[in-house]
Amino acid sequence: MTALPAIWNTNINYMKKNFFIIALICATAPAFAQQPDSVSAETPEAKKVKVLENEKIDEYRRSSLYQILIQHPNANYASTIDSVFMFIETPDKFNNHDLDVKAIESSAAKAKKVKENVRGTEKDPNIKDLSAFIDEHAVAREMVAKWFGRDPETGNFNIDLIVDRGYYDASFQSIEAADSDARGKAMLADAGFELIGKTFMTANDITFIDHGENSEKASKGIKAGLSILGGLAAIATGDNSFQKLGDDAGNLVGTIANEIAGYKVNIITYLYRLNWNEDVENTFYSEYWVDETTSPEERAKRKEAFENSDLFTLTYVGHTVTSAENVSSKSFSKKPLQEQFMKVCTRAIDKAIVELQREYDEFKVNVPIYAVNEDGTVDVKIGLKEGVNEKSRYEVLMPDMSTGVTKYKKVGMLKPVPGKIWDNRFGALEEAEMLEADKKAAEEEAASAESQEEADKAEVEAEVAGAEEAAEEGNAYLTATTFSIISGADSIYPGLLIREETIKNVK
Repeated sequence: MTALPAIWNTNINYMKKNFFIIALICATAPAFAQQPDSVSAETPEAKKVKVLENEKIDEYRRSSLYQILIQHPNANYASTIDSVFMFIETPDKFNNHDLDVKAIESSAAKAKKVKENVRGTEKDPNIKDLSAFIDEHAVAREMVAKWFGRDPETGNFNIDLIVDRGYYDASFQSIEAADSDARGKAMLADAGFELIGKTFMTANDITFIDHGENSEKASKGIKAGLSILGGLAAIATGDNSFQKLGDDAGNLVGTIANEIAGYKVNIITYLYRLNWNEDVENTFYSEYWVDETTSPEERAKRKEAFENSDLFTLTYVGHTVTSAENVSSKSFSKKPLQEQFMKVCTRAIDKAIVELQREYDEFKVNVPIYAVNEDGTVDVKIGLKEGVNEKSRYEVLMPDMSTGVTKYKKVGMLKPVPGKIWDNRFGALEEAEMLEADKKAAEEEAASAESQEEADKAEVEAEVAGAEEAAEEGNAYLTATTFSIISGADSIYPGLLIREETIKNVK
């Protein structure tokens, strides 16, 4: 057989290498979920013709949230989880209603696996611990005390926080002033419905799984998969060199899989709601309220009555079980472990909140439309953190105050514009910049490699970085998500609220 020219052999080797790089990307596609480039800079295409004033963008009524951690002292990374949780901020779509106690110790030293039909019931160890904590620390009563700015020494209450969070007329600085005015009475009724009655507690049971073990399994799977591809190619072509190339590529990609290993977080989040209704409200104002005008005798009586009251309670709403992974870029994986844990823990909590909102309607939040654009689209400052995806649908709500209590009327529907979803998850922008830098560095390394082996490795690293870069459908360089209007275009303007369409009924 006539020998092929050297350049032909070179081209065949080149094609072999590219065949396996393509196979690599196909084999790893499930892990990196190919999407359009998520980090390309966004150039505004539409002039904002109606924009909510910057000082008004945060002025909308939020639900209030108290977050605690369920600790497992003997679990892996327990101390790091504890310290990280204390620095995690309340999601910005909620008011921070934290109390003094931010963590409780589980009666189980290590997290126990609980059957699905037991989770969330009285047999669930976490439910037992939470019930004891709620009773022992009078959590519901302390939530009410925080709402009314109670002074534990004097027993005095005020409505400053209610006026502040409800954006009410600041002239009502006391119950007497509010109660003597029709608008003030309406304000108090509205506050009970819109604010106090939307106070929640979430308890987060967080456990870490070392991704190194998972990545080792993934590495073995990739190695085996590419080795099999090499074997099939060898059978099909009769060229045994494909088998060796498959084995080499498998080893190379397996090594890279280990290099980008991170952590997986499992999280179980329990949701509770403060019970606040007309009966509770009337009893509170008539029997427990104390301020500067209360006589000393009446003050002592009411102060003691409040401190021993069992009027205030929490209702268990439900739970969710979810997880978050930290498959980091090379640059981010070099950061201190604390920073990596902060990212994955924060994202896990945000994800759990989204799942609870989709499961339980009462926990959903309303967010204002920020801008109406010249092309008829609208911008809202939510994104991947709030669970926005291309299939999401949102109601546009107009407030109705005609009865004195705020109600909302649906006036339109929105859907996200593909490619215009903001990646606003914790650390997303920094992560996008690092991935972009890693990809550029890998491409430069491939171009300057002194040996073919080094070039192959650098090229695969660049491909992996590129696939990871496109793993999410959001763009971290945006500052809001753009929505197209499905219905109600003539009734939509900045400041109206949107809420994700109901997916499941309240249980």
